[in-house]
Amino acid sequence: MEQSEFEDIAKHIWQKANCTALSMSVSGDEAEDIAQETMLKLWTLRGDISDATHAERLACCMARHMAIDCHRRKRTVTINDARGVIDEKAPHPETSAEDNENMAWLKKRLAELPPTEYQILRLRQVEMKTYDEIAEALGIRPTSVSTLLARARAKLLKDIRERRI
Repeated sequence: MEQSEFEDIAKHIWQKANCTALSMSVSGDEAEDIAQETMLKLWTLRGDISDATHAERLACCMARHMAIDCHRRKRTVTINDARGVIDEKAPHPETSAEDNENMAWLKKRLAELPPTEYQILRLRQVEMKTYDEIAEALGIRPTSVSTLLARARAKLLKDIRERRI
């Protein structure tokens, strides 16, 4: 490849090398360094490059390998063998089982609520709607919303207290 041909495609090849490096999860600055180093190596090999496609493929391959090298050069965190293998932040299996059981129980109790009370409870607690918005959506008075919401909450609280005893 002649010097003029290389200069014509250099910008495009630099962008390809930069994109390739970025796709390998290196930082923007590292990607630019990799692209620049790729261009320098291609410049030295320009006599052996046959055409633009060959140069582009070679640039992508070089950039990929340089990005891998960049990751390898970074310091890695060593594992402390003195600590246990079990992750202390992960919940204990018994706790996880209790949580699953509690969620199943709560879903069952919510399903047993009358449909209007369930809708009002969901609109207020999950979707954070105001009493007026709920009343408008369901076609009832705002005072009825507060009454039905209090009734649904009281039922759930009663069930929770009975379950704990």
